[in-house]
Amino acid sequence: MEQSPFFYSQEIVQVHTGTWSKGRVVLAGDAAHCASPYSGMGISGGLVGAHVLAGEINRHPDDLPTALANYDTVLRPFVDEIQGRVNPRLLRLALPMTRRAIDTFQAAAALACRLHVPDLVARFSKEDRGGSWQLPPNPAPSGTG
Repeated sequence: MEQSPFFYSQEIVQVHTGTWSKGRVVLAGDAAHCASPYSGMGISGGLVGAHVLAGEINRHPDDLPTALANYDTVLRPFVDEIQGRVNPRLLRLALPMTRRAIDTFQAAAALACRLHVPDLVARFSKEDRGGSWQLPPNPAPSGTG
């Protein structure tokens, strides 16, 4: 690692903020509520957040503070749910620190792939990973429809 010209490193973090907007500035996607790169919910969380934000702006086109407050209120339960799914102990297993642990992790991952474990997990997993939270419908923009 120290001698490699191609080494790359990044922290594994979750973003927790009290609010996702201030004035006319709004955080969305990973900047607002990153669950973790290992949660499997990054793109879904970003798309759901964009859907909710657009819906609230459409619902309150002349009242941005209300729209942004509702964006937080409507989306927060979903974000709490996807962020709560990340188990820090499992992350530690996936981020080995010693040569022996790295070799063991790589061997286990290779074996899991040869045995098609990811396919089996996907087959027996719930389709709905959003849990009990339901995506709200978006109203048509004002003046249409």
